[in-house]
This record gives sequence, C-alpha cells and structure tokens, in this order.
Amino acid sequence: MKQSPAQLSSHPGGDRRPPFPFRAGGLFAAEEGGHVSGETRCAQPALWLLILVFLGLVGAYAALTPPFEAPDAGAHYSYIVHLHRARSLPSIDEEHAAISHQLVQQPPLYYGLAALASAGTSVERGLDLLRPNPQYLKGLTFRATATVYEAPWEAQLPVWIARLVSALGGALALCATFLLVRALFPGETMLAFAAASIVAFNPRFLFSAATITNDAWAAGTAALAMWLLVRAAAAPERTWGWWWAGCALGLAALTKYSNLALGLPALFVLLTALRRNGRAMALSATALLTGAFAVAGFWYARNLWLYHQPVPLAPMLAALPDLARPQPLSFEQMLAQLPLVQQSFWGEFGYGVLSPPYILQTMQIATLLALVGLLVCALRLTLRRRSQLSSDCAGRTTFALALSLLWTAGVLFSLLNWMRLVNFTAQGRLLYPAIAPIALLLALGWRAFLPARLHRPALAVIPLLFLGLAVSQLGVLADAYRLPPPLQEPVEPDRPVHAQFDHGIELLGADFPNGAAINPGEALPLTLYWTTHRPIEEFFTLFIHLTDQHGEMLYQFDGVPVAGKHPTPQWIPGALFRDSYWLRPTPTTTDALATLTVGFYPYDDPGRRLAILDAAGRPIDDVVRLARVRINAVAPTCPSHATPQARWQNGIQLLDVEAASPIDDEALTVRLLWTTDRILHADYTVFVQALDAHGQVVAQIDRWPQDGAYPTSTWRPGDCVEDVYRFENLPATWERIILGMYDAQVQRLLLEEGTDFIEVLSGGEGRR
Repeated sequence: MKQSPAQLSSHPGGDRRPPFPFRAGGLFAAEEGGHVSGETRCAQPALWLLILVFLGLVGAYAALTPPFEAPDAGAHYSYIVHLHRARSLPSIDEEHAAISHQLVQQPPLYYGLAALASAGTSVERGLDLLRPNPQYLKGLTFRATATVYEAPWEAQLPVWIARLVSALGGALALCATFLLVRALFPGETMLAFAAASIVAFNPRFLFSAATITNDAWAAGTAALAMWLLVRAAAAPERTWGWWWAGCALGLAALTKYSNLALGLPALFVLLTALRRNGRAMALSATALLTGAFAVAGFWYARNLWLYHQPVPLAPMLAALPDLARPQPLSFEQMLAQLPLVQQSFWGEFGYGVLSPPYILQTMQIATLLALVGLLVCALRLTLRRRSQLSSDCAGRTTFALALSLLWTAGVLFSLLNWMRLVNFTAQGRLLYPAIAPIALLLALGWRAFLPARLHRPALAVIPLLFLGLAVSQLGVLADAYRLPPPLQEPVEPDRPVHAQFDHGIELLGADFPNGAAINPGEALPLTLYWTTHRPIEEFFTLFIHLTDQHGEMLYQFDGVPVAGKHPTPQWIPGALFRDSYWLRPTPTTTDALATLTVGFYPYDDPGRRLAILDAAGRPIDDVVRLARVRINAVAPTCPSHATPQARWQNGIQLLDVEAASPIDDEALTVRLLWTTDRILHADYTVFVQALDAHGQVVAQIDRWPQDGAYPTSTWRPGDCVEDVYRFENLPATWERIILGMYDAQVQRLLLEEGTDFIEVLSGGEGRR
C-alpha cells in the first residue's frame, strides 16, 4: 500500500511506531491517491452557503431581540465604551467594577475589536439605548431592560457595530469547526458540514452571535486555535505552523479566561505529533509558546505584575463581593445544576426566555443518544485494535475522539470550578469555548447507530434538522420581545373605566370574557386596556389583587404588564394595548364575593401607590375597584327545561315567580328565580313595587339580587339566582305587585315585548 509523505518514517530502519494520523494539505485538499470526491468539490460552496444562512439567521435574531437583553449585554457594552473613552486597559478595582462588572472579569479582545470597529461613531451615545430594569432583580419580570422605541441613528449605530463584531465571532466559530473536522477527517466533508451546522444553528449560539457578548468570539478563537494546531501537527517539521497555532491560542486566551483550558488538548496534540523526536518537540513547543506569548503575553504578564496571579480570581471576587458564593458548592450541588447548563446550552434567550419544553427535552434525549453512540463507537475501535484490524480511519477517529473529549472535559472542568465559587454561573453559554468538539461528538455519536453506507445520508439530514430548529425559535423571540401591537381606537371594553393615574398611565377598561365568576377548578380570564398620554420615565409595578369580604388575599399579581414584557418606560404615548391575565384564586369552602382591585406603585416602594386623578388633576384614590368577583364553592346548576316567565332584552330571564296575597297581617313574600342567557357586565337593581288602583306606588323594595350578595355583574349563563323580597305591613290600598330592573343611571331595562316591568300579583287574588 502506498504511503503518504506524512506516514513515512524519517528514521533509518523503518520505525514501526504509528505516525500522526493526519497529513498536511490545503483547505480543500484531495483525498489519498489524488482522487477528488464529490463531497470535496462541494466543500467550499457548502461552507459559503452555511456562512450566508448563519449570518441571515443572526440578522433575524438580532432584529427580534433588543440589544441589551443578552446576559450582561449592558456590562459588555460599557466595557467597549470604557476602551473607547479611556484608551487604556481596565484595572481590577471597585472603581472599574462600578462602571461594569465585565471590566474586571474579562480579557479585552472582543471589546477592543468592537471599540476599533466603532471608531468615529458616538460610542457613548449607545448607552442611551440602555435602560436597565430594576424590576428584574426583584423577580417581577424577565426583561432586563426597557426598549427605547425612539432612538437616533447616532445612538443605534455603535450598538449594531458591536453586535456585528459578535456575529463575526460566530462566523469564525462555524468556519473553524468546519475546517477542524475537515482536518481530522480529510475525506468526510459531510461530517464537517454537519458539525459546523450544529454550531451555526444552535439557537442559543445564534442568540449569542446576535447580541453584545464575547461568547461567540470565545468559541471562534478556540476552534481556530485547535484547527491550526491539528494542521501544525500534520506537518510538525514546519515551525511556522506551530507559531501560528500559538498565536491563535493567544487570541483565545485574550477572549475568555476559560479558553486557558485549551492547554490540555493542545498538549495532547503536541505530544501525539512529536513523541518521536525530542528535539523537534522542543522546537515546536517553543514556537507554540512564543506565538501564544507574542499575542497574549502582555495581558497575563500584566496580571502577574499587578495581582500576582495570571488569572486574578481573588481580586475579581474582592471587587465584586456579591459575585462570590458564601460557601463553595459541594459536588452534589454542582451536579444538581448541570441540567440547567444543558438546557441553557440550547435554548435560553436572555433572562428567563426559554425554548418550549418539548424542544429542550428533545435536545436532552438527543444528547443522551449521542453519548450512547460514542460508547458504541469506542467499543468498535477497541475491537478493531484487538483484532489487529487497525486502519488510518480508525486512528483518525481515535485521535479525534480523544482530542474532543479532552477539550470538552477541560472547558467543563473550568466551568464547574467557576460554578463552585461564583453565583449566576450555571449557564450553558459558558461551554461555548468547547462548542466545536461538542458538535463533532454529537455527530459522531448519532451516526454510530447506523451502518457505514448510511452515514452520509444521515449526516446530510443533520443540517436540515438544526436549520429547522433555529428557524422555529424566531417565534419564541418575537413573542418575548416585541412590543404589544397597538390597538385601533376606539375600543369598547366590556367594562369601561377611564381611570387616569399619576405619571400619565391610563386604564380605559377591562374585559371579562367568561364573566366575573369562577367555579371550582377554573381560572378567571381578565384583559386590561392601557395607554399613556406622555412618556413614563420610572419603572412602576402593576398590582392586581383579589380580596374577599374580610380583606383576605385570594389572588395577587405584582409585576410588569403583558406577561412581564412591557415595563412602563417603554410605553409609547398614544398607543393603546391589551394586557391579559388568568386569575387563579385560592379555593374557598363557601361562596365568596371578592373585590378585584388594580393599581401601580414604584418598583422599590409597594406601600406608595400611584394616585388616581380627577379631570382637574386632583388625587381622588389610589386603587381602581375594577369588579366584584363571585367565587363559587360549588358550580351552580339551573334547570334547562324551564320556560321563562319573562325575558329582558339584555338576556336576563325570570324563570319562576312565587307570590301570594297576604292573609290578615302576614307579610307579602315574592320569591324569584333568575337566570341569563349571556354574560352580564353591569350591576342592575331589582325593583318590586306595590301599586294602588291609580298606579301610585304605596310600597317598594329596590336592591341588588340577594341583597347584594349576587350582583348581576357576576351572572353567567347557567346560573340560577334565587331572590326573595318581603313586604312588611303592606298598605291595604295596594292592588298589584310589579317588578323590573334599572341600571346605574336609573334607566329601566326593557323586556323583549318593549315594556319596562311585569306584573307578578294582582290585589284581587286571595285578599280578605
């Protein structure tokens, strides 16, 4: 069998030790024997296509996501502003920590690139778009900022430049992943394309590349460094290859401290390639270290000089005391947080915005399947070695697996140590320095279940599946971050309110789609209609409280309108929007008539409610009593076969009337049974009157049903309301009893026949 030059031994006598399993070659070099496969011919167009689709998706993710909603995006941008303004490296002290906690935690590569790219722009103006939301820290919302809806292009331009620089880091990551896998598996372009697609179309990685953060550059520089290392190892006699690989390692070390974990896989590559010649190894290692020091030495030497540590963890935690854990996590506590890391690796978009559970569960199952597949792959390689059927392909696979596992393990160990010491660190994005080997391991694990003839078709499906995954999450981002669509006026709420709060907040009304009553096991849907007539500078917290007649809280919401998405400083003057809720009160053992109230208070002072103003701007109250809500301990029932005695035009029906003329001095009692065929939203008063022969009122009772315990505003179809009216000492001059209803303006309701009352008893019936 003809050997490639990289496989020939340089030692007389034919050294039988296995050579390094790769050969030097161009980016899209031919396979052994000079044959250029169809996959190889398609490699370059496939890579360009992947880059274009990736950048298009990054643009879509960026368009849907406010610029400062990524974790610590505001702090990252403040780092850029500091470099642009001060033109000097930051120090680890309280002064710089007060500017941005990232200033004392991160190496400067991404921030320096963004500052250079935005030179000539008003970088400081970008901070005008940063409206930190203090309600997030109180757990009232997932929005870390309020969207600035009117910002000049001078403020937007440097922010978008910072995002573009992040996107370029993501493009570097997918390109370097593609090239790395091509170097590890020279004849398997489809495997490289599949691994690069897993990186490019990971929804959380797309989100990182679309926002202001150094995560994408951490992934890109790490993958670039390992690709150059593998290429250098394929031609170990070329010292410049090692030097360039060292420079790339320096870039990675200047992006994130976690990239120092690349030292472990780098040493593995070096030892594997140079284990024959100690002199060559020393020269190559020297070139590698020289390149790394030439790029990153200034930063780490500065850390040693100023803080006596290359990675100044102790000064960091001293400058950021809230960041350090009171006690380091135990091993069991760290394991308990690993599911959060796995979940946020794939589908966490900002603060608390997650992919749907079925997506996260699917990716968890897919990851477990890949791990099983890797065990199958390792078993096959072991059997080949035992049967002495080793081949170049097996050697490449063994080396690639070892490299990927060491790389991933090093980054994972670094993350676990960081999680052990520091709060808020159980985040999958911190594994992105190892996203390239993770993608390769996933692809190798999945294809291990299939026979070799199906490997290429299976790998061809992976990019399509991940592209579908990436596109599907656009809806999640749109739902989380878009402003509520403005409604066309005029709106006609079920219950108009027109309450004007201080600071310009206005409540126009509310809808109760299912009525103001709740049966056991139900939730009460509520929709509020808000607007403002001027910009709101402060962050106010909305409260919706449901209390019973004794003042006990049955339901409480304190938070940000529109499911936490619409803090008050981003309300647009003149824009009317809808705000919906599902109220689930505490179950009760007896029927209760609760009161639903709505209002606002400053986010940091729940005891100071916003005043409600009258037309002249004078305070008249601090809460809107929106409705009475009936909470049923048992669902009401009503006979469906009953024939109504009377029907009103608004849907109220009188199912039954029991009334008899009094005998001697007995009281006259009128028993009524009400129902309705539609939801009612207004409170009506029932009037029962005794009239004389001339139609004059000689006695009357006016009140809400059941003496106010069952107001009509809580009636729903299917309800049966029993109501009793009792006349004591009825004058002897009465002739008949009539009844009807009237509204808050004392306007009588009309029956279907057009009359405004019905007669329920005549005086001649049974009187003595």
